[in-house]
Amino acid sequence: MDNLLKEFRSWYKENKELYAEFMHHDSVLFDRFQPVIEVLNHIESEIATGSLEANDDIDKIFGVGLEYINDQFQTVKMYLETYFNDDLHAFLDYDKVINALLYLEDVRYELDEKGLKTVDLQIEQLMEELEAILESGKEVPDTFSLYVDDVLQQAIGDKLSEFVGIIDIFVDVAETFGLYFGEAEDIVIGRDTEGETK
Repeated sequence: MDNLLKEFRSWYKENKELYAEFMHHDSVLFDRFQPVIEVLNHIESEIATGSLEANDDIDKIFGVGLEYINDQFQTVKMYLETYFNDDLHAFLDYDKVINALLYLEDVRYELDEKGLKTVDLQIEQLMEELEAILESGKEVPDTFSLYVDDVLQQAIGDKLSEFVGIIDIFVDVAETFGLYFGEAEDIVIGRDTEGETK
């Protein structure tokens, strides 16, 4: 666990400024990452003060969260550099598109874990379409989230309602630690009560 804690401290030092920018600009990416980062911060702080002892469950939560958030931030930074030449403000105009791409990666991973690769091509085509929006600099339509949800619904149907991603799991973990970030529908990635993908 000590190595994981050191890795997290190093990761957080490197990425806290970008995370703070997402918060400052009220980005959907802040809502996406907050449950994972805050759970990791909480565990790190509680272990440092001796209020929490590491065990297999804590180690697993921390390890999964750190690997996930590192992968997600690497992807975000790749998009920031590739499509926006590290211009954060231009990037933030497309944060919903980036968020959708990250969500689709989560869905693909989950489908792969369940042996459901048959719809992968449709999701791949949607991801290519979203990356084309980033490349072209086209305006993101107001109906963007509904469109992504519709394509996903056509691709995987009822399987989408069964999807529980890492973010959703970390919202639950946060609550077990007494951490709350506001209304659940503002945080959980996927379908909200009106069926719109965040």
